[in-house]
Amino acid sequence: MKFLLLAIAGIIAMAGMTVGAKKPVGADADRLKAAYVFLEAENRLRDGDVGTAYYLYRRANALDPADVDIAAGLAELTIVSGVGDSAEFENAYQALKKRFFNNPQDYQSGLRYARVAEQMRRFDDVRDVYRQLCAAYPDRPDYSLQYAWYKALDYRRGDSTALDSAKAIYDRIEKGAGVDMNLTLHRVRTLSLAGDTAAMIAEIQRYHATSPADAEVNFTTGKMYEYIDMPDSAIGYFDRACALDSTMGEAYLARAEYYNTVGDSARYDTEVMHALESPTLDFDPKFEILTNYTRALFEDDSRHDMLTALFNRMLDIHPGEARLHGLYGAFLATIRKPGEAAEQFGYASDLEPDDEDYWRYRMGTALEAGDTVTAIATAGEAARRFENVYYPVYGASLLTVGKQYGPAIAMLDSFDVEGKDYSPEALSVFYQTRGDVLYAMENRDSAFVNYEKAIDFNPANVGALNNAAYYMSVDGRDLDKAEGYIQRAILAEPLNPTYIDTYAWVLFKKGDYAGARKQIDVVLNIYSDSTEIMLADTVADIHGHDHDDADLHEDEVMEVAEEVLEEIEPETPSAEIFDHAGDIYFVTGEPDKALEYWQQALEIEPDNKTIKEKVKKKKIDIPAPVQAP
Repeated sequence: MKFLLLAIAGIIAMAGMTVGAKKPVGADADRLKAAYVFLEAENRLRDGDVGTAYYLYRRANALDPADVDIAAGLAELTIVSGVGDSAEFENAYQALKKRFFNNPQDYQSGLRYARVAEQMRRFDDVRDVYRQLCAAYPDRPDYSLQYAWYKALDYRRGDSTALDSAKAIYDRIEKGAGVDMNLTLHRVRTLSLAGDTAAMIAEIQRYHATSPADAEVNFTTGKMYEYIDMPDSAIGYFDRACALDSTMGEAYLARAEYYNTVGDSARYDTEVMHALESPTLDFDPKFEILTNYTRALFEDDSRHDMLTALFNRMLDIHPGEARLHGLYGAFLATIRKPGEAAEQFGYASDLEPDDEDYWRYRMGTALEAGDTVTAIATAGEAARRFENVYYPVYGASLLTVGKQYGPAIAMLDSFDVEGKDYSPEALSVFYQTRGDVLYAMENRDSAFVNYEKAIDFNPANVGALNNAAYYMSVDGRDLDKAEGYIQRAILAEPLNPTYIDTYAWVLFKKGDYAGARKQIDVVLNIYSDSTEIMLADTVADIHGHDHDDADLHEDEVMEVAEEVLEEIEPETPSAEIFDHAGDIYFVTGEPDKALEYWQQALEIEPDNKTIKEKVKKKKIDIPAPVQAP
């Protein structure tokens, strides 16, 4: 049972790498392998697995350092994650620069490089990127506008011609496209470098003259006056926008924000209420106003009652709006009222049953509120409505935690995965969960069949690798295979104490008591931050075996370890870990220390009869090692 809650928390683990059939040799082999590892790094990054992606980028770069795309991929992650010293950051920056200038028509790499250069305040380089993009894409005015702006920045460094150069670019764009909002904003921003208020006002008025009776133009004019710090002029144009279009939520909100900015909270609230209760204002702009209003005030505890009353008032005015119930639910979840949030998400899912988000949020908030009955029922209904393996897996995991094994297996078996186009990762988690339930039902042979399926679908499913290995050790079966499984899991998550505890228990069952002692000490030391040397020993031990992942270098695995530990954030060992520690310390000749660990385990699980017996007898019968068949 120790892995089921962990499975709920991380229900969908992502894909790992597969092994090809025949491999080329030499430099060609390295390039091919680098290309494959690079693609896997990109996949991991898309899935949010930053730590593994960083390791894979480094590996690909080491295999093929001449590949500019690989080097730039590693560079982007290095800069974004803040990993490395100033020299490494500079090398990363130069790799991005090289990738773009190697192919100046690649606008995506150019924009990425420009973004980094801007963050590092290397505006000359940003300007050079947009100069190249302008040349490559002369019909793209957005690139010309950006080039003009960065050209204008030279004014701050004493180039008196910079503003005129920018203006010439703006004039050229205007000849082709006319005066529009985006062009005017750039002109105004450029003029702000010289503090030329009169010229900025003239440009704003020139834009307003294009359509003075248009609500959107008046609203944008007001926003431009806000930008140049003329709020009194801005509010006048917001008033005109509201008068021209009484349904314009943006203008009502801007007017409300004006009063909020000047500290007039009463007028701010009045404007918001006026907009929300207006009979002529459509629900869509009202919803936008309410969303922004809630976002602005939810952190102020003193306003929670007022916001709650406002939501209830809006529900009276606009009954049957699923989005309103959903927003109210999100607000209640944010202020730690998960039970009430689940109720609102329930209304939303009833009103719009095809919106999957409402079902997912209803499940999560119900579980957070301790209402597992609602969470399970919601998972079951969602499993019937949507082709998403997540729901039966989630529901079955909750049922298994509650020892409702029959309903759990029924929920899984009611979901047809055969012949469907589900990802290997999703199928892997489905069969892993099925294995967990079957093992809890003591249908062990079937459980291990499902674990094998899970691992076949996704050889990098660390949850399946760990659970299969642990239950094999408990049953004393296939211990060599169990050891291989858990080694792979540890290489993927090097500081996961659950996996290292499983490794210790596999070694214990094999009779390798010294090895088991070393691994359980790593587990215990994880909770006291004394892990570095001992973990290095663990990784070295794994590399001492013939192993599929033997080409993963120890130092590279160690680089991932700290991020894994930070993500897991272990607080205290479980009763099971203390129990294992007691058994291992007893067989390695430290009965007094073993008794301490058993006593700690019993404090956590005072009704555990097995641990009680160990504490009472102060010993265990030393087991005979399980012999391989």
